[in-house]
Amino acid sequence: MRHLRGWLIAWVALFWLWLLFSGDWNRIEVIAAACAATIGATLAEAARSAAGVRARVPLGLAGPVLRAVLQVIPDFGFLVWALALSVARGEVVRGKTTRRAFHAVGDDAGALGERAVTLWAANFSPNAIAIDIDRDRHESIVHDLIPHRASERPA
Repeated sequence: MRHLRGWLIAWVALFWLWLLFSGDWNRIEVIAAACAATIGATLAEAARSAAGVRARVPLGLAGPVLRAVLQVIPDFGFLVWALALSVARGEVVRGKTTRRAFHAVGDDAGALGERAVTLWAANFSPNAIAIDIDRDRHESIVHDLIPHRASERPA
């Protein structure tokens, strides 16, 4: 019973992730998603149990992750704008790398998980790519195609 909760959370996440990435919601894809989610969740729970770690999702990141998902739509507009500028100017828009202040991230497992979720969510944007979090300087390193602060969040 102790492993069921973790397995079920992984199964639901992997199932919907499969359908999201496949882009086709027919009967065959639903069956494939269920099979892949079952295998993936079983392997993940076996690895987690063998390593003896507890997987905790930082609930404080739920809001920033949702905002990052919603930011994808306007960021697509920035991407099209960069393409239009490239065509009009006859040179490719390259963007720039910037450093932004980031709250302190420790070395414990919870802080590393928070860092991983933050970088994962920050890379939803097609306009800004989170490269890394510099723990020594408490900064995130982000590449912007068209500089726009909302595209960089949650990094």
